[in-house]
Amino acid sequence: VVTEARRAATLGGADIYEVTATQVITSRQANAAKENAGLLRLLRDGVDPRGSGRGLYFAYFYDLTLTAQRAAALSADSSAQQQPPASRADGRFFWNAALAKPVLEAGGGRFVLPFIMGFVEQLEGVVLQGASPTTRGEVAATLTLIARRSVHRAGTRHWRRGADQEGNVANFVESEQVVVAVTPSGPVTSSFVQVRGSIPLLWTELPNIKYKPTRLIAPPELQAPVFTRHMLSLIEQYKGVLAINLVNQHGGEGKLASAFGSEAERFSSGSSGLRYVAFDFHKECGAKRYHNIANLYTQIEGDLRSWSYFQSSGGGGVTRRQGGVVRTNCIDCLDRTNVLQGVLARKALEYTLVDLGLLVPTSSLPAAYPELEQRFKVLWANHGDAVSTQYAGTGAMKSGFTRTGKRTMGGLVDDGYKSVARYYLNNFQDGKKQDAVDLVTGAYAAAPGARPPFKRQSSPLVPLIIALVAIFIGARRLAELVSGAESTDAAADSSAAGRGRKLESESAPGTADSASAGGAGGVLRAVGSSVLPPLLLGLGLLLLVFKNGRHLVNKPQLCPQLAATVAKPARKR
Repeated sequence: VVTEARRAATLGGADIYEVTATQVITSRQANAAKENAGLLRLLRDGVDPRGSGRGLYFAYFYDLTLTAQRAAALSADSSAQQQPPASRADGRFFWNAALAKPVLEAGGGRFVLPFIMGFVEQLEGVVLQGASPTTRGEVAATLTLIARRSVHRAGTRHWRRGADQEGNVANFVESEQVVVAVTPSGPVTSSFVQVRGSIPLLWTELPNIKYKPTRLIAPPELQAPVFTRHMLSLIEQYKGVLAINLVNQHGGEGKLASAFGSEAERFSSGSSGLRYVAFDFHKECGAKRYHNIANLYTQIEGDLRSWSYFQSSGGGGVTRRQGGVVRTNCIDCLDRTNVLQGVLARKALEYTLVDLGLLVPTSSLPAAYPELEQRFKVLWANHGDAVSTQYAGTGAMKSGFTRTGKRTMGGLVDDGYKSVARYYLNNFQDGKKQDAVDLVTGAYAAAPGARPPFKRQSSPLVPLIIALVAIFIGARRLAELVSGAESTDAAADSSAAGRGRKLESESAPGTADSASAGGAGGVLRAVGSSVLPPLLLGLGLLLLVFKNGRHLVNKPQLCPQLAATVAKPARKR
């Protein structure tokens, strides 16, 4: 049950709440059963807003699973209006559907509120200025951003990649930007929707301690049914689909890009509704050339304008409908994707304001409304961070550009920190998080009396700590030897200079060379006895850990088969 919540936004006169505290209520019998202990821990984590349940939202009188366009269509259906919210909800984003299943099956649907996992934030107090003869004076408005995470193939960054056999993809998120403007003729609601999702192919990157896990891609003959199911589903939901692929077109990512392009070409040869655009973000934009995104926009502007956006008047009349959706992806569908989605959202907002007579067609959001532009950037950066934290464990990389419009050295340092944090979480924490998500979303269904498939997992932390300590000891001893040798040489040089030529002439030939040789031999013996052993031990342990990394990471145990969608090819004998 939800014990605490805060108001995050208000839409259609209904308050939207973010969950801030929850409690799992269990019977004494269930609590006492040892086999339930692991599942209860996962359940508590899965609904805990401080844990894997971060980003849960609900409303009493507004269905958050529906876009404004879908909600308007249902409001025109009298039979749908007679159904409880749980029956009208979009099942893709009904996050608590599995948890509420016993209540729903018992006919208690009217007692169930659909929750979403994602993000909700609203800009209130927006003041716009009429810029046309039909719209004059100040116009009050709100701008709300909603992200809905799909329950299908939900999970964490490396344990959920690509698509499953049904065409569901990992990290599928629908983002809706809603503008409500109180114009002289009454309130007008405008909505623009985009989606993101993993490359819709069978491919995996299972954690194995390495910074970049091994990527496996299924052969082409297995990809067609999966790709087709995914695209047909999108076309059914959104009509037209513009798939923008931001991954590198060469190197490791290039193989995925090539496979995606081939499937898109195959699909388009026999079906309509899909347009595929490849844009190598790293090559075109680099570290600080983000203005080159304009080159991509010129390729897709026609699609955005022809598909338009959804709009309805205060009386409920629909004046526009969005006729297609932009589907953006990179490898994680986080960092590069966030940058592009923010750019497209700004363009959509500008189109909306121009159509409402609140922006001159030749102007732009930054020029006409600089304060709103700054708030808009922060809003979309917060959205990107929330979506990223749920999937990868950290806020989005490149979020500095989304917040400020500039790529800075501070942003590059922040990206480095997030990259290291992701490495740790993805290898040593995400298995448990994946199990929590699988339990909450119903990917794993606990059977009464059945023992959960929990096993004790090996951890690489102990050998890693020993290896790092050993390497540190070896390096420190080597530094001490080098420092001692330099001090000895300096003292010898000083002593020799003070004795003068007389002592130098009386010295037996070859004495200095013998001493030098003896000193070098001593250093080598010290290196062999005190430096090499800990260094070799540490490096050997590191090699052993990385060689067996896939056995030492924190793995999900409830549904491991959902992660390994591609079989590892057999070794050739």
